[in-house]
Amino acid sequence: MHHSPRLDFTLFLATLLWIGPAVTWAESGVLVIRVKDVHRQPIAGLQIGVEGDGGSATTGDDGKARIALAKDTKENSWVSLQILKSPRGKDMVMVSPWDYKTTVPSFKNESGNVVEVVVVQRGDRSALENNTFAKAVAQKINKANALKIDKQLDSQASLTAVAKLYGLSSIDIDKAIRAWGSSARDPYESGIAALYAQNYQKASAELGESLKQREANLISNQKAVADAAGFLGASLYLEGKYRDSAVAYQRYLQLRPDDMGSTSDLGLSLLLAGDYAAAEFPLRRAVSGVENSPAPDNKLLVFGLNNLASLPRVMGQDAEAEALFRRALNIAQKTLSPDDEAVATTMNNLAVCLKTEGKFDEAEELYRQAVEIDKRVSGPNSVNAANSQYNLGRLLLAKGDYVRAEPLFRRALEIVEQTLPPNHPYLAECLNGVGSVLEAEGHVTEAESFYRRGLEIDEKTLGRDHPRVAIDLMSIASLLVHERIYVEAKLLCQRAVDIYETRLGRDHPDTALALNNLATVLGASGDYNGAEPLLERALEIDEKTLGPHNLRTEQIRTNIALLQREMSLQKP
Repeated sequence: MHHSPRLDFTLFLATLLWIGPAVTWAESGVLVIRVKDVHRQPIAGLQIGVEGDGGSATTGDDGKARIALAKDTKENSWVSLQILKSPRGKDMVMVSPWDYKTTVPSFKNESGNVVEVVVVQRGDRSALENNTFAKAVAQKINKANALKIDKQLDSQASLTAVAKLYGLSSIDIDKAIRAWGSSARDPYESGIAALYAQNYQKASAELGESLKQREANLISNQKAVADAAGFLGASLYLEGKYRDSAVAYQRYLQLRPDDMGSTSDLGLSLLLAGDYAAAEFPLRRAVSGVENSPAPDNKLLVFGLNNLASLPRVMGQDAEAEALFRRALNIAQKTLSPDDEAVATTMNNLAVCLKTEGKFDEAEELYRQAVEIDKRVSGPNSVNAANSQYNLGRLLLAKGDYVRAEPLFRRALEIVEQTLPPNHPYLAECLNGVGSVLEAEGHVTEAESFYRRGLEIDEKTLGRDHPRVAIDLMSIASLLVHERIYVEAKLLCQRAVDIYETRLGRDHPDTALALNNLATVLGASGDYNGAEPLLERALEIDEKTLGPHNLRTEQIRTNIALLQREMSLQKP
């Protein structure tokens, strides 16, 4: 009888287990972390945890740690990671995630529930040649700059702080970022590098493309989408595209509603876009969100109060603005270092408000304190010191003290020319400052050369339709009116109107200002019939946006009365 060969079921089953997919169900409520250094080597003995109510764990030889999450933490929830203790003899700093934030992956299986964390030994110079490190520090610096009260000034303080965190020099960090950025091909990385280099037009274009690409993978990587949207918002803001910036920030906050800094930036973008009604909610929410957090970030609170105060200041509600600035300064002086840049910046902002109210003596004292802080902290030749001197010069100019104002403007310009790139927007602003005092002194030809140089820089750096360019155009037009060159002055003012209407909208207060200036040119040239409808439209805008009793609204009303008086005198 023929017998069939006997099957070895033990071997058969073992083979099945070997060739089949190994599925290990992860424990719900546990986040698996894998920690490596920038050279991709696993790090053992590092204690890492989740901020708040989450737990902590120490990595094994494979670099893995299993961290218990807070009760009710669900998939896709955002958590903050922190290094609690480095391995013996080490001092490790987190590189990635760059902001320490991550979303909780699916609990379905462990291979999909692992968060990669990259760390570096503090002071490890070999990290400077690592692309992961360069990308992370560029993102950190860009985020720190985005959270500055004055976003267009020197980024050196952010660079210095990040360099200190990693135990490296700011010069070496800067070189590493620029070397990485020069070869970046991915649109997100290229955009981050361009934002760091203050090339906002390129940054916005690249980050916009990156966001489109990343949206397709939203389900698997929400953080990637959020990062692209957040940095795109910051870049568009610096480009002067405030409406587009608000849209990007809104997308970011859909994914990261807990970020009060970006909530405040959304409000500021809406404010500058002229949508005051929409701006108020995020500006107030940002302040209350920080105040009601378990451990309020006082610097972020100062930041939010400064931005919130900008709303009543634009609306001409000086008393409310002053109260908010004073509150911000009080918190800054009580909770931050006396030499913190936020203290000096808040002093500057309060002084601007006081200057508007005619409280020149107190404003001057604040400006001088800010100058001393910036000189002491950032150095006498820093951009921050230049900014404080520039602001003090503006006050003295308003007081008619041209003798003391001019050297401050010229010193600020000298510092900026030596410190910032040749086409930086703040250089254009300092040129405008020198031009304004020369104009006040009657040196029209010399003033015009400074104004035109500033215009050239802003057009090249920010683009021909940036709101800052409109300011330059109107400054030049005011000089041309003095010289009775009305045709060119009219063209410049009309271009300013076009810029504001296109970028900010037909009903924006800045559009009203440009209309008023255009009407002034027409009135000076004798074209009263052309000037009157422009002033009436400007009045309608300001009554609607600023209110009927706003100081500027009343000034336009006065301008209409003066124009009509001139028209009546011209009648036979």
